[in-house]
Order: sequence, then C-alpha cells, then structure tokens
Amino acid sequence: MKNTPAVISMGGKSDSGKTTLILKLLPELKKRGYRVAVAKHCLHGFDLDVEGKDSWRFTQAGGEGTLLSSKDRVGLIRPRMSELSIKDTVRSYFADFDFVLVEGYNYDPSVKKMLLVRRGIGELDPPLKETEEIVAYVSDMPLDTDLPVYGPDDVSGIVSFLEKLRNRKDNR
Repeated sequence: MKNTPAVISMGGKSDSGKTTLILKLLPELKKRGYRVAVAKHCLHGFDLDVEGKDSWRFTQAGGEGTLLSSKDRVGLIRPRMSELSIKDTVRSYFADFDFVLVEGYNYDPSVKKMLLVRRGIGELDPPLKETEEIVAYVSDMPLDTDLPVYGPDDVSGIVSFLEKLRNRKDNR
C-alpha cells in the first residue's frame, strides 16, 4: 500500500501562534526522521507570478500552467478549477511525505486539527466548540476539555502525539 501523509491542521485565531508552532515542530519531526511539508491557507491570496517576470508573461499570453524549475526547487503556478479539500489538495502534491502540517483551514472538516487557544487572543470568543476533527489543543492556559492539551513549548509532547495520530488509520 502506498504511503499517504498524515495531514494535520494547526488552527486558531490570527496571531495565536500557528506559524511559530509549525516552525518549532519542523526540526523535531525532521530529527525523528520524517519528511515534512507545510501548506498555508492564504486568505487574501498570494502571487508567485511577479509582473514582468517570464512566468507572469507566460500566464498573460494564455498559459494555463507554468512550471518553474531550478537545480534545487520546483514551483507550479496553475489556476484552481474547483475547490478541493485541503486534504485532497496536499495529497495530490505531497503524496511522498510523512506529514503535511497545515496552517489554517479552520473550517475544512476533511482534516484533523490541533487548535491553538491563547490567553488574550480571543480565547473564549466564541466559546470553545469541539468538533470531531479537533483532536487536541495547544494552549497557554487551562481548558475545560477531555482532549489532550499541550503547552506551546511542549514540542516533544506534540510531536509524539502527531506520531500516534499518524499511525491511526482514520487520519489518512
């Protein structure tokens, strides 16, 4: 059977520490021998296709996809024809990885989530509403939940939890 990556979203309010947490988890996952990719939800869009560059000119001339390739990187620019779940999207592009850490996609039910809840960053606005895709919390304060709660600096504990989650069949 082909290996498929475990896809786990780090969800939470803006400025709750999602990027910081992913940056802490990456070295620990790599140290444990995993291949890890990251996908980020960009609410306001992004542009790799800089005006005036060849890739931009190809798109302007009617190219429906552009592949940028160098000796050490590959980039793909292509319009999305339909909205896929983040789980389906990352599996299409990152099938050869062990983990895909996703930043955001708070409302996509296709992927398991570790929810970041931080003191002073809307921690109870709205009140915590647990859904089946939330598997754990990362918080700097006590939470009233039966799910695991990890401190933001408990990198080893979080990675151990992710390893267990990866081994569960329902996370693939």
